[in-house]
Amino acid sequence: MFRFSALHAPKWLFPCLFLILASCQQQPQEVTLVIDHVNTIDAVQGLAQDMTVVIRGNEIVAYGKSGTVEIPSWAKVVDGQGKYLIPGLWDAHVHLTFDADISPAMYRLFLANGITSVRDTGGLIHLVAPMKAEAEANPTHTPRVKMAGPLIDGPPRVYDGSTPFRPEISVGVNDEAGARAMVDYLDSMGVDLIKAYEMLSPELFRAVVDQASKHGLPVTGHIPLSMDVISASSTGLASMEHMRNVEMSCVDHPADWLERRRHMLAAGANQAGGVLRSSLHQAQRYDALQVQDSMNTQAVLQALKENNTWQCPTLTIVAARENQVYARPEWRENYQHLPPKVKDAWTENSTRMAEQQTDPNALSYAEWGYNMVNKMNQAEIGIMAGTDCPIFFLTPGFSLHEELRLLVKAGLTPAEALESATLRPAQYFGMEDQLGTIGTGKLADLVLLNENPLEDISHTEDIDCVIRDGYLHDRNALNAMLRPADFH
Repeated sequence: MFRFSALHAPKWLFPCLFLILASCQQQPQEVTLVIDHVNTIDAVQGLAQDMTVVIRGNEIVAYGKSGTVEIPSWAKVVDGQGKYLIPGLWDAHVHLTFDADISPAMYRLFLANGITSVRDTGGLIHLVAPMKAEAEANPTHTPRVKMAGPLIDGPPRVYDGSTPFRPEISVGVNDEAGARAMVDYLDSMGVDLIKAYEMLSPELFRAVVDQASKHGLPVTGHIPLSMDVISASSTGLASMEHMRNVEMSCVDHPADWLERRRHMLAAGANQAGGVLRSSLHQAQRYDALQVQDSMNTQAVLQALKENNTWQCPTLTIVAARENQVYARPEWRENYQHLPPKVKDAWTENSTRMAEQQTDPNALSYAEWGYNMVNKMNQAEIGIMAGTDCPIFFLTPGFSLHEELRLLVKAGLTPAEALESATLRPAQYFGMEDQLGTIGTGKLADLVLLNENPLEDISHTEDIDCVIRDGYLHDRNALNAMLRPADFH
């Protein structure tokens, strides 16, 4: 066997070895990626022009004006001239396991649309936990996942698996001890938040929020039909989804409306949860829209602000029948990226729905939703962008860009809409030191856009490349993620 001996090595070899070793010491094992001469946008610094971003591994290690930042000679350099770099986007309301046929396609559809993080807001823990584990094991090719596990609902449960439209994504609790035990169990399973649902009694709701606080878990959810918004927010509710049931607390004499709901809940205790919930919504929602009281609305807004109860409005759902995204041929083109079985079903069903006459009540509800989002934003209540995909023909990934458009339609500026999909969700999970803005020491979850989203929020769809956990997915790679052949 040959053995190298320094005693027999030629003298000329030593300078070469020195240079090779020095070079190895200078070049880290991690790939170094540079986006040079790029315009950056985030919720703190706004627009910064002609900047250089240096990424090593999964971290931004240098950030500054182009020409002032040293670029390693071995780095891969992306020319960002004329382009716009934003933090990776969040969809803060998704259901990864709502439809088993769609679940395998969701991660690639999210990443192809610049969504590097998602907040799953309801799914059975034995189904969602493996998807989160998969994401953690493959951080460069999947979005970051924050999960709530199942909805915690009272008897009777709404999402009990009784119909295809109400798959089983919830668990029921019957008493305070059971509610606390369920929170303990979900915490042991690694959830990042808890979701409380509409059929909980006030006692069970408060037990869920209290027990979650002991584990440091934020609680989101729908306002229980047995409660008013102010009392639910005052328990320590971290956020609300869809602004659900807010309209019922903004009426004249809201206590009277609440009393009637409680009577209906008691009388329908033996009904299926989904049926009972729908009957209460039908009995009060649209009538409530006709008698909104400005003083009580202001009281609700003030309570949400003081209690720091943030909102994930999901206008894609609240205004679905007014917006009618499913009626647009260009939207239905997005279905080609879904598994073939889903594509065919969605094409048929959404076309049929587009032919139906829209209920005037749905239009009134959409208008209320736009106005309420504007009022909440003006009241400086935190807003996070989320979509509820894949419900209601909302193609994962694509639906987040539609939500941003609707938030701007409701009154947010493009900058505020971007904040709702970048910094706000990071703050919600206490990750603002790592995510949501662009700077040295931040994790490298970034999206490079071809046009300025501050001028037109729809430019978030014009993506040049996506960087997830420091790994660059160029346009060709993103296109490959969208090919129907990739989904089986």
